[in-house]
Amino acid sequence: MGVYIFKPEDLLRYGTITEEQLELLKDAIEKKADILIVGGTRAGKTKLVEALVFLIPDDWKVAVVTAYNEFKPFKENIQVINTEFDGRSLDKRTEEVIDAIQRINPDYVIIDTIHTVKVSEMLRRLIDKHGFIVTSLVLSRNLSDEIKHWLKIDDELLSKFELVIELYRDIKTGLRKVNAIYRIKGGRLEKIS
Repeated sequence: MGVYIFKPEDLLRYGTITEEQLELLKDAIEKKADILIVGGTRAGKTKLVEALVFLIPDDWKVAVVTAYNEFKPFKENIQVINTEFDGRSLDKRTEEVIDAIQRINPDYVIIDTIHTVKVSEMLRRLIDKHGFIVTSLVLSRNLSDEIKHWLKIDDELLSKFELVIELYRDIKTGLRKVNAIYRIKGGRLEKIS
């Protein structure tokens, strides 16, 4: 039995997202908006990314940066760039990933919670050239500080993103859902859904 890949309709069926939120994200993706997906451990960040990939047109190229082959290319327009701790320096691995992204020249780059490369360096050099969807761990309600801490980015890089999707997992029920969607304006998060 294979691994099930979540689709947008699954998010609706399980109450993970509302129709209004899904439409907001669909519009953002069509504009190649830069999106951050944040949440605690096992909040559903990767499952949300999988579903959002189905909103990306099939004729757009998607580069997915992942560690240890954790993200599978389930659509033909996905090219996976795998990275892992393997004796090469962090700077060397980061340069190789940046080179691979530049060769692919994707419409969207997805970075799925990895610490085997310098995400901040990748964003600094590439965010003005490609759309980005980036997942990040957050462990407190101070989302801006948490994002900057875990991704090692500053206010300037954070302000390049248009949306932050905050996920929540109820420990008692296991329910995962989009808790809120924020726009980033003037370095501040403004709740829009």
